[in-house]
Amino acid sequence: MKVINFYGGAGIGKSTIAADIYSKLKRRGYKTELVGEFAKWLWYQNATDIVEDQLYLFAEQAHRTRTLARYDIDFAVCDSPLPLNIIYNREPTEAFDALVMQEFGRYDNINYLLRRNDEFLSIDGRKETDLAQAKEKDAQVVAMLDKWAVPYTVIAPWETDKVMMDLNLWKG
Repeated sequence: MKVINFYGGAGIGKSTIAADIYSKLKRRGYKTELVGEFAKWLWYQNATDIVEDQLYLFAEQAHRTRTLARYDIDFAVCDSPLPLNIIYNREPTEAFDALVMQEFGRYDNINYLLRRNDEFLSIDGRKETDLAQAKEKDAQVVAMLDKWAVPYTVIAPWETDKVMMDLNLWKG
């Protein structure tokens, strides 16, 4: 199973591009599922105490991905990639980070870092409330990807054709 991961801070467009790619792959007949951000649903439910438990959030995201792998899915499209758990963890430890990266390494990951458009910011179900906070999270994402030598391609949030070309699935 290939896992298509979209990285960036809050409001950058991860969910939007993930939904678009998911739709395009499904319409082309690929067994594809969208692995949405579990934490966002908890924010919408005001379950802020649970959102603070990064181990639980990681376990939920990892479980969703493992489940899809068992069912011979072609593509899992993820707007909340497993490594993001590292930067949101308020009690960082090397052991947790290693566990996250070990689980992440189980899959054939295709990684995209989204380039922020300062004129567009949509903060839905997040603690980050302004552009400065979102940009700080962007910087943390890049630092984490670089630290763990995660290969990625930088794209704009609307470059779905680039993703499809990378997958050798683009049809004009």
